[in-house]
Amino acid sequence: MEGISDQNELLSQVNQFWNMLDDMAENSPESYQRFIQKHVKGGKEIMAPPQPHMCLQTKILDPEEKVLFINICSWSRVPAPQSEAHPMPLSGGRLEILSEGAVTDIAYNPEVLKRADQDPVESDQLIRLAMKYIEEQHKVTLCHSYHLAPFKLKGNVQRMKDCLQGIRKQPDMMKKDVKKAGKESLLEQIKNLTAKGAEEEHSPSICLTAEKTPKNTRSSLIEEISSTELKEEDLLMSPKFDLSDLKDESGRTTQLLLKVELPRVRSVAECELSVSEDDLMLTVPGKYKLHLNLHVPVNEDTVTAQYNKANCSLTVKMSAL
Repeated sequence: MEGISDQNELLSQVNQFWNMLDDMAENSPESYQRFIQKHVKGGKEIMAPPQPHMCLQTKILDPEEKVLFINICSWSRVPAPQSEAHPMPLSGGRLEILSEGAVTDIAYNPEVLKRADQDPVESDQLIRLAMKYIEEQHKVTLCHSYHLAPFKLKGNVQRMKDCLQGIRKQPDMMKKDVKKAGKESLLEQIKNLTAKGAEEEHSPSICLTAEKTPKNTRSSLIEEISSTELKEEDLLMSPKFDLSDLKDESGRTTQLLLKVELPRVRSVAECELSVSEDDLMLTVPGKYKLHLNLHVPVNEDTVTAQYNKANCSLTVKMSAL
């Protein structure tokens, strides 16, 4: 019964909220416009996708040595730290294995990265925190020396966005507790906005969530604000493959030839193949998944694929641009 009561109370507040907006639009159009513009702008900032900032190259030493690319991204959905005494919030993506190594994504608040660009020491600290997070999250040991890659992003932008945007906020950020509302309720905020709209240049923020008593500061240097959701496709086995170059007399790559072993596949109809200019994704639902970043750009319109039932292998030919 308590849950139903909470829902009814919330619905009642929502209805009154819309009534207050209608009154504001009629009696104080300027305040109404400021209110709408402010929250539309805020919504766009929160919903903006992550953006590449810089790419680091280092090595995974254990359990298997391989090159690791770390995409450091700027994302407004990641909050800035509350103070220097609080942990640094970040969001991290899954660790993906590529033909030439591995790649993962770490996102910080844009203002944090902006300050770090002006301070090499702070920038190095963010990088060290990212590496520490990767070691703890993915159970690997990294080489702590690194260098900046000549490009801002390893892989394509869509892969990075999908990896980070598939992450949910931590539960504390999503709870709605009407009974424990702060000193100023939703309706009171609207009333104050209407009363002061003509006098104040900026409208106050509307907050449906409760303001909780601050907890003791944690000693951890990193605050993970989200956790990766493991989908079924993330748990699929990576098949054996061979990617080779076909070159002309001058040594220029003219074609990429990919051969993939698919021993549990009976027909090409089971395969889902997607090729863009700089990457390839092959999925066999329930069996295999292969994602490759291509080292040379290819013409995605001329890609051909042939499946050999005799040896259960798929051959993909891609013309280089």
